[in-house]
Amino acid sequence: MSTNSTKAATAAGSRTRESLLDAGVAVAERHGLTGLSVNQVVAEAGVAKGTFYVHFDDRNAFIDSIHERFYSHVLEAVTEATAGLRPGAEWLVVGVEAYLDSCLSERGVKALALEARSDPALAASMAARYDRVAAITVPSFEAMDWPDPTAASHLLAAMTAEIAIRELDAGRRLPAARRSLQRFLA
Repeated sequence: MSTNSTKAATAAGSRTRESLLDAGVAVAERHGLTGLSVNQVVAEAGVAKGTFYVHFDDRNAFIDSIHERFYSHVLEAVTEATAGLRPGAEWLVVGVEAYLDSCLSERGVKALALEARSDPALAASMAARYDRVAAITVPSFEAMDWPDPTAASHLLAAMTAEIAIRELDAGRRLPAARRSLQRFLA
């Protein structure tokens, strides 16, 4: 196979994988985690069932991939929003806003993540992603001279996640909750 054919196959495979992930999000938005079956996903994506297994070992690996893609989008949004800012309170406020906006824009994935976190097969990888997101706030807490910046980062992550859940339920931004969190950081 030529290099161009390999690149085309890789690009086509990547598009198919993304299509399956998109289909999974769509199915999850309609039916939740319990209704997220391989059959529903391949029907939504318009591909053969065997194609699913070319890209994912099983349903849990698929759900984990959806969650991984979600957190990649969140981290990209936070990184973009905070570019050029020095670590500190402003960085945290801007980063939290970007995180919450990402959660609202990918409501189905956030809802899926809430359901899936109680699944022992997914809990460890989901917790690791949560820890990665919390860790990016540590330099800001250090710059603000917090006595235990790691503990503070986890508390901020928990408060932010709670707001994300409330906004998910409301289907919109909750400005009062966001302002209250900003006051904690001031």
